[in-house]
Amino acid sequence: MLTKISHFISSIKQHVVCGPSSYNNEEKTSFRYVLEHQPMSRRGYIVNARTEKREVFVPKTDVPSPETYQMDLNIIPEKKRAFKPFNAASDRFPIVARSTDIPGPGSYECDVKQNRQVHMLHSFGGRTKLIPAIKTKCMPLNKDKCVICLKQPVGDYYQYRNEILCANCFNFNWLWQEKFKRTYLQAFQKVRDCSHMHEHSGTSARIQLVDDRIMKKLQRKEAYLSLYWP
Repeated sequence: MLTKISHFISSIKQHVVCGPSSYNNEEKTSFRYVLEHQPMSRRGYIVNARTEKREVFVPKTDVPSPETYQMDLNIIPEKKRAFKPFNAASDRFPIVARSTDIPGPGSYECDVKQNRQVHMLHSFGGRTKLIPAIKTKCMPLNKDKCVICLKQPVGDYYQYRNEILCANCFNFNWLWQEKFKRTYLQAFQKVRDCSHMHEHSGTSARIQLVDDRIMKKLQRKEAYLSLYWP
């Protein structure tokens, strides 16, 4: 049967000419090995009906044993001593953590007020309006004077009804309670003149210097920061 197949293959080789994109599979193929080693059938069909004895391959004994792949435990390798503990020479803690400028764990104020919210003016069915942290007084000329030092306040100052206190006098009385008690000073409200946003030129007319959107943004930021730094 093998001779018939080999004659058939040789006859095909004589009549078939390889094309430009074809390969010589008969020269580099495993079909000859299959014909020589694959068991065939004697009953006329080969699928699941191979009756010939399979070829027994001789086991190879010239292979290394499993022990050859393992290292020899009798030979203890020489251990080198680490130049630093855990082979790490970097500082454990950064230099910034050792600075005295950073407060310790017990330096923080734990009993602070939580859930702080900016004060808003609400109306039923209407829009909410921000309550500014510092009231702005619109006047052509600032003629307010402190009732203690009798000087015109510079920057923000405090007012309750017709009484005016500059920032220095207010802080001094809040600390020492020389003329006013703290219960009375709590009624004062922080105010400022409108020179940073209006130009009056000595008249009741005003010229706006800053856009309304910028002023609202600054008022919201000031109202939020006043919750933490009054």
